[in-house]
Amino acid sequence: MRIRLIYLVFLFTLTSIQAQPKITKLTGGHNAWPPYIEENGKGLINDIVSAAFRAQGIEFEIKTAPFSRIVMMVEDRQIDLVVALWTTEERRKSFLFSAPYFYNELVLVSKKTNSIDYQGLESLRYRSVATVRGYGYHVLLDSIDELDIIDVLNLHTCLELVNKGRAEVAIADYLAFEYERSKKLEYNQLQAYHPALIYWPLHIGVSMLHPNADQIIKRFNLGLAQIQGSGEYNKILSTYIEDNRFKVALSTVP
Repeated sequence: MRIRLIYLVFLFTLTSIQAQPKITKLTGGHNAWPPYIEENGKGLINDIVSAAFRAQGIEFEIKTAPFSRIVMMVEDRQIDLVVALWTTEERRKSFLFSAPYFYNELVLVSKKTNSIDYQGLESLRYRSVATVRGYGYHVLLDSIDELDIIDVLNLHTCLELVNKGRAEVAIADYLAFEYERSKKLEYNQLQAYHPALIYWPLHIGVSMLHPNADQIIKRFNLGLAQIQGSGEYNKILSTYIEDNRFKVALSTVP
């Protein structure tokens, strides 16, 4: 009886494994967000996510489009996942999230000639702020009094509005801001404020309606652990990031 029970358990396990569809290729999407994601899809995020899936024998590619459109493409199954996503209570109702693979340092940016008395999020009261439409940090703004939000398609446009005086401040990932500033001389008159508003973990997100959602998340998490353990993860970071603050291992980030 015991031998038969063990055989049945083994048979059930084997059948369950065989029943899972084999994933060989996945497509993710996001808006261009250099240096994380260039217009052609290349960049830091592509390298990390591709390496994690490659460690699991899965080919991966990124499509770029406005962020709000990418979310709709995931919901409509035109692509498999959002390649860089912050968690919010609302998103957790419809998305499965991976383990974090990076932490974004969100800061306020203003012109040096229009400095603000920086006191964290409270500094936004009664101000105009440029934000990227659909980004998760909007949940941080719900409790701010008399806030004038100007939604645009990307960070570059946010910085343009601040630079031209059409918005008082912008919310930006610090690394992305520094990248934009290095590419345009005019942006040297912009400044970021510290400490950061928040350090936000970055995940891949898969719609709960995707038939392979659980497996995609599990395979990514396994691949991520593999490249972190092998040293490939830190090697990828060092290719893009010179500032030592961004080389901290994820296990030590709060």
